[in-house]
Amino acid sequence: MASVGSVGYSVEKSPKEYHPYSSNLSDGERSLAKDQLGEDDTLREQALQQMRELIATHPHIRKCRTDPAFLLRFLRARKYNLVEAIETLERYLSMRQVFRIWFENLDPEDKYMKQLLATEGALPLGVDNRGRMVALVKVRNFDATRYTCHHLGRFTHMALEAFYDDEQVQIGGGVAIVDCQDATMAHFTLFKLSDIRNFMECLKHALPVRVQEVHLIGLPRIGAAIGDLILSFASAEMKRRINFHANLSDALKLLDVDLLPVEYGGSQSTTDVTERLRDRLAASREILLQLDELEIDGGPYAGFWNQGKDEDVEFGMEID
Repeated sequence: MASVGSVGYSVEKSPKEYHPYSSNLSDGERSLAKDQLGEDDTLREQALQQMRELIATHPHIRKCRTDPAFLLRFLRARKYNLVEAIETLERYLSMRQVFRIWFENLDPEDKYMKQLLATEGALPLGVDNRGRMVALVKVRNFDATRYTCHHLGRFTHMALEAFYDDEQVQIGGGVAIVDCQDATMAHFTLFKLSDIRNFMECLKHALPVRVQEVHLIGLPRIGAAIGDLILSFASAEMKRRINFHANLSDALKLLDVDLLPVEYGGSQSTTDVTERLRDRLAASREILLQLDELEIDGGPYAGFWNQGKDEDVEFGMEID
């Protein structure tokens, strides 16, 4: 996994000079990029130039990073389809403004973010034997009486943002393992219908990530309705990538076991994984906070996001 540095980037949409592309990708990672994305040096440079030109003349984008790491998030997530990449960028920028309570102030020093990190409930395990970033979420570790869905959403997005610029993650995509064993009713009533709908819309259209697989383990009966809602809002392609497992043994048949924590039959310490995440977040803090400087005229995109209220009454609670 590539290291990160605490260097900020310009958010001027049309700077006098652009950051050049540099890479430490291995031959194997370059081959994976070619096989999965059709990427080569010529395509990458042409796409970066075209996307920068579109941003510079975009009638609604006001402030935006134009460095290669940021733009390649979107180009690689959409396999170099330029139209889809710029649409994803537009929705990413508008999403951050519409749902500020989820996406603003992604500060690793915030007291709630520090507390949630200390629960060891979110574990970026590393890259598996197929080149994919694997993350494990242990739902039971989060105190549902202390934190709201907005705390959890902001923490999750902060962790994701710390990896979005990583070329290995951009190329290989990600695998999410969500361990729901011992989760309670309180965990599932945190999320309102509109929260789930908007999260799925963000995942489909606005987040620059290629989700390769999702594994939900031990989803209890009380969580079945949430599982059904997730599937109802998922695209046909995403539905094929979501796997429900009755227990851990079933899930292990499809996972790179050695990458998992010791208590799951693997070789990693959850404390060590959490320390690595803490270090990465600290190194990324300046970049994470600078995201709040990105700006788009949200008017043309306001109708894209569902913000209904009537159907939300029985699905959870508000943030303090």
